[in-house]
Amino acid sequence: MISYIYITILLIATISASTHLLPFSKCPKEDFLRKCLDYYIKGSVNFRDDLFAYNVDLNIEYNKLIIHFPVAFVHPVDILDIQNTIKCGAEFNFPIVARSGGHSSECYSIGDKDCYLVVDLVNLNKITVDVTSQIAIVGTGNTLDSLYYKVNLYGFAFPGGVCPYVGVGGLILGGGMGHLSREFGCSSDNILDAQIVLANGTVVNNAKEYPELLWAIRGAGNAGYGIVTALTLRIHPIQKVATYFYLTYDLDQTPLIISIMNQMGNNLHQNLSFIMRILTSGSQPYIYGIYLGSADELQSHIHEFINLSKPKNVSYIEGDLYELFNIEGISPEDGETFKLKSFFIDSTGLSEEGVKCLMKFRENFKCELGFEIALLGGRINDIKRNETAFVHRGFMYHMIITSIMPSEKCLQDLENFSQYFQLKYTNYESYQNIIDRQLDNWQYRYYGESFEKLVEIKRKYDPYNLFRWNQSIPTHI
Repeated sequence: MISYIYITILLIATISASTHLLPFSKCPKEDFLRKCLDYYIKGSVNFRDDLFAYNVDLNIEYNKLIIHFPVAFVHPVDILDIQNTIKCGAEFNFPIVARSGGHSSECYSIGDKDCYLVVDLVNLNKITVDVTSQIAIVGTGNTLDSLYYKVNLYGFAFPGGVCPYVGVGGLILGGGMGHLSREFGCSSDNILDAQIVLANGTVVNNAKEYPELLWAIRGAGNAGYGIVTALTLRIHPIQKVATYFYLTYDLDQTPLIISIMNQMGNNLHQNLSFIMRILTSGSQPYIYGIYLGSADELQSHIHEFINLSKPKNVSYIEGDLYELFNIEGISPEDGETFKLKSFFIDSTGLSEEGVKCLMKFRENFKCELGFEIALLGGRINDIKRNETAFVHRGFMYHMIITSIMPSEKCLQDLENFSQYFQLKYTNYESYQNIIDRQLDNWQYRYYGESFEKLVEIKRKYDPYNLFRWNQSIPTHI
């Protein structure tokens, strides 16, 4: 009882602090929406006056930097529930967002302001594996961890992200890059088909019968085309043994490490992931990755890199791929606030001046800061830019800068640095799954020359822009 009262008081205080809402104040037409949902929906529906359940839903958001207060969280148990939720939301003019794991780093999975209607897909969590066809049909309420585990049981793998805790829907539909991407492509490259509930309530059971829609959701599917309820994915048979490796360095070796990565990155075996991290102000750089094969095979592919870069320690762990995925599966702490910035670096790599600029910023930044530089190439770059809506091809690296618990000054300093760094040392484009509400000209940084085509498709399938937020695909340019 004490803990329940405490949580209740805490939520009341949080809602009271919002500049938009007083405790239990209602959104326009909220009573009409409630009656509609009560009548049609079989799954649970949590409005703000159901404090405990609503707070549980709200706290799924990993980033507490930006929190809004949806009118309600709907947990559909089937497709009909989703259709009826769309019907109710549209009738009373509530914008709708779908949530698959709370993946959005800017909390767009609860909208971009108060009074959105959230469709939480957590109950749509079935996974069916067809070994003969080498496909998996995956409900978008699953996490990557669930998908990795299930396909691994059958001797298969799927190229998802490096953090198993995120939801499959947001990550796969927006691109998805991780340990197996150099070998098998981005997650979205492996979408074969999808089931989608459109804004008019129509269910598209086979997106491949709508080629332009299938093209759009392979890279921009988390940007407002409908509620994707299931994905048909290509899965890949793998060796029984994989190897995780871990190389540690001193901080002053950072320029050398990146220089050698620039030299060798395009030629490293594509059956190998290669990620450099400097996580906090006091930590040392390290490189880690996963190779689909034995440690002996791996060493033959990276011995030259090790000889040139001179790590302080070298470790190898052979094992089951699923278990290795979880070694570096970093997740934010509960209640944490953070800000992410995304950069693509061209095929020549990050320049010496770019490295100096990065390290100087790290030294002078007053809040906790981390960097991650992931080697791309391989199958990612074999696919043409406009073959799918994921246009980011031909790059050597993707880099993420993370600030943890940033102050207002640190947020501004990070923004100023990011604009300068991207102008001087990286490509113009950024990754839509590391979405950034401060990013200027995001339409073309995320979607490049495909943006206008994406707008046309959006206008066709969601003409009244029911599925919308600050950085969703609009209906007009």
